Amino acid sequence: MSTVRSILVTGANQGLGMHTVHQLGASKNVLVFMGSRKLAAAEEARAKWESEIDPSSSVVPVQLDITDATSIKNAHDFIEKHLKEKNLTGLDVLINNAALGVPSFADTYAVNVIGTAAITEAIRPLMNNNGAILNISSTLGSLDWHTQRPPPPLFPAYSSSKSALNSLTLQWAIQEEEKKSGIRVISICPGFNATNLNNYTGTMSPSEGCQVMVKAALAKEGKSGVFINKDGDVKW
Repeated sequence: MSTVRSILVTGANQGLGMHTVHQLGASKNVLVFMGSRKLAAAEEARAKWESEIDPSSSVVPVQLDITDATSIKNAHDFIEKHLKEKNLTGLDVLINNAALGVPSFADTYAVNVIGTAAITEAIRPLMNNNGAILNISSTLGSLDWHTQRPPPPLFPAYSSSKSALNSLTLQWAIQEEEKKSGIRVISICPGFNATNLNNYTGTMSPSEGCQVMVKAALAKEGKSGVFINKDGDVKW
């Protein structure tokens, strides 16, 4: 059995995704596919910390636009070929990190829900049993929080898209349970991080916020069908 942990991170050229890849690459025995809509952006980001990648690990940029069917297919084929070249049986972890936070429902759902579902459906056949699908969500998607007063800040398109993503987490978790695949499916809130998504108004550094994502990606076991943050479980 291979000791290498193989992971795909979407939206990985900046923010939480980039820091997640950076920290995973600095870990031992990890192969990280760094998904980015613009390949050059991923290569440029990797160059800044390439010297920090552990000698036993590698970071491989891959062009991936989760709203484009051709890009998804090409990324699938590239990843499949690379895994075979490395004598790896499949992918261990998919981190659905790519996201958009704009007022437009159509644009937001195209990435946060439809695109995320599309890449997950495409990559799932490549995944090893006992792996993980990590959906990067937000407590703004919590239905429970929206029943409270005062309510959370209102961002109808973004928040509802994360509620939909959380629903997918639960349904995919049930599907994997029925398949007895051992694949965990969870939602993760990394906190309010200063990223391009919020015009860098967040109160946390993404290098800190991504740590819960890195920990979950490297974990070989754990709960499925749950919503977590760095402090534990979050109410749906």
